[in-house]
Amino acid sequence: MEHLTNADGLLGYYIGIYIITFLFGITIGSFLNVCIYRLPAGESLTKKNSHCMTCGAYIKWYDLIPVFSWLILRGKCRACGSKISGRYILVESLTGILFFLTFLRFDVINDGLIYPAFICIFIAGLIVIGFEDYDTQEMTIGVLLYLAIVAALARIGSTLLPSEFRGSNVSLTDGLIGMFSVSVPFLIFGFVLTPLIYSLAVSEDHKAARKLRKRLKKEKLTEKEAEKLQKALDTHIEAIKETGPVYGFGMGDVILMAAGGLMLGWKATVVAAFIAVIFGAVYAVILKAKAKHSDNEENIKAFAFGPFLVIGLVLASFFGTELMDMYIEYLTVPQIPDYYLG
Repeated sequence: MEHLTNADGLLGYYIGIYIITFLFGITIGSFLNVCIYRLPAGESLTKKNSHCMTCGAYIKWYDLIPVFSWLILRGKCRACGSKISGRYILVESLTGILFFLTFLRFDVINDGLIYPAFICIFIAGLIVIGFEDYDTQEMTIGVLLYLAIVAALARIGSTLLPSEFRGSNVSLTDGLIGMFSVSVPFLIFGFVLTPLIYSLAVSEDHKAARKLRKRLKKEKLTEKEAEKLQKALDTHIEAIKETGPVYGFGMGDVILMAAGGLMLGWKATVVAAFIAVIFGAVYAVILKAKAKHSDNEENIKAFAFGPFLVIGLVLASFFGTELMDMYIEYLTVPQIPDYYLG
C-alpha cells in the first residue's frame, strides 16, 4: 500500500509539473505574439497596450487570457466583431506544447529543472525568430543576441555547475565546436560560393556584361559600334546594381546557427541543419508545383529559410545528439573478435 501511495504521489508530482509548464508556456506565448508583431515594426513591447488591429480598441485584461480568451470570443474582437488572426492562438498553443514536451523529454528528477528551463527560454526565442523571418524575411538582431546570451549562460552554467545542469550532455568544447560547425559552412556557401555561382553561371546580365567587356577590349570597333556596345553594357550593369548581391543565406541564418551550436553542441546542430535542408527542399518543391500550376514562377525565387532552421533546432534540442550518435555508431566498422583472427 505504501508503495502505491508513493507511486501515486510521484505521478501527481509529474502531472502537476506538466500542467504548470503548459500554462506557463501559453502565457509566455502571449508575450511572444507581441514580440513577433511589434519588433519588426520597431514598436515598444511595453509602452503600448494590446489593442484590436482593426478598430484600435484596447483589449480588456479578461480578454487577454492565453488560448482561452480567443476560444471564448470565437476569434473575434469583442468591440467590433472583426476577425482576430488564428496566429495568436497558434503561437500560444505551440509555446505551451513545446514547453510541455521539453519537460516530458528531460526528467525533472534525474535532469533537474534548470537545463529544461534553459531549453524552454531558448525555444521561446526560436519561435519569435521563426515567425519574424516567415513574415518579413528578416531577423531582429535583439532576438538573435538574446539567443546567443541564453546559449552562453547555459554553457557557462553546465561547465561551472554540472550537478545543476545534469540534463545537459553538451560540454563546453562541444558547444564551441558547435558554434562553427554549421555557421561557418553557411557563411562560406551563402556569401562566397552562392554569389560566385550566380554571377558565373546563373545571371544573364553578368554573362552579357562579361561578353560585352571582352568585345570592347579585344575587337577593333568603330566609334559608333563601341558607343552602341558601351550603352548595352551600361544597361546590364544597371540591372546588376538594381538586383543587388545574391546570397544563399542571410547573416541572420549564420548567427542563428552559431547560437544554436553553442546551445546544443555540434552533433545536434548538424542534425538541425540536415532537418532544415530536407524541410526547406520539400517546401521549395511545393512552391514550384504551385507556381507551375498558376504559371507564376516568381513565387519560387526566394523564401525565408529561417523557419526551417528553427524547426530543425527545436527538433534537435529533443533528440539531435542521440540521432547523431546512432548515425556515427552505424558508420563505425565493428571490431573483429580475436577468435576470428586465429
